[in-house]
Amino acid sequence: MKKELKLKLVDSYRFTSDEEPTDEQLDLLMKEVAIDVRKRAEIANKKFQEELRQLCILKSKQPLKI
Repeated sequence: MKKELKLKLVDSYRFTSDEEPTDEQLDLLMKEVAIDVRKRAEIANKKFQEELRQLCILKSKQPLKI
């Protein structure tokens, strides 16, 4: 399916509408949300890994407390 047609299908449905989405619209909306969630999760994971790495570096520079 062409991207322009996909955008029209997504743009043609509003959650405030009294109409239920078609199966095609719902499928497309769910796919778009899944793509967005994957991207956001990847960004969050990279940020977390970097913060964890920085914390490990800081902790390794501190003397051991016994």
